[in-house]
Amino acid sequence: NIHTVTEWFMITNSYHLVANHVDLMFTPGKFVPVIPFTPATYPFCLKYPYCNEIVKLSQRWNPGHKQVVQDMDMLYNTIQRNEFCNEWIERNGENGEDLYIKHEPVRYRHRGEKIIGPKGPTGTDYFAYLIREKKDGMYKMTDRSLYGARTPFVKVYRKEEKLDGMSEDDLVRRLGMTL
Repeated sequence: NIHTVTEWFMITNSYHLVANHVDLMFTPGKFVPVIPFTPATYPFCLKYPYCNEIVKLSQRWNPGHKQVVQDMDMLYNTIQRNEFCNEWIERNGENGEDLYIKHEPVRYRHRGEKIIGPKGPTGTDYFAYLIREKKDGMYKMTDRSLYGARTPFVKVYRKEEKLDGMSEDDLVRRLGMTL
């Protein structure tokens, strides 16, 4: 839970920079943020383990949830984000220690305590929470598989991000090192 003083904000990480040309889209008249989503279907998401796991986690908030929102595509409302994060921490622990083991202990143990999925809250979780709370009207969602989307951030450290995301064992195998 990061203290934010603005009404709205976006997130990125140290592997990305803000793109040279960023156009956030809003609906005319009501000025509602337009957010791209990927449909949670087999060709676009479910055949990829990480994306499939994001959908499963979001369905804890909203059963039947079918829209995957990239974390860096979401324009977060600070008040709603704070409420979501408070409930997320209550359910999953301050650092997400209960995200898998508390809610799915059999599957977690069956997989050798290794599940391919996020370690914390996602933009998809946030949006599923808003739907459950009937506050999703603060956004206009658009299907990126039909209309495309332009990311507001550009990846500048692709290799470093991939290496940093690997487990210690995978990194040793990848780099041909020994411990």
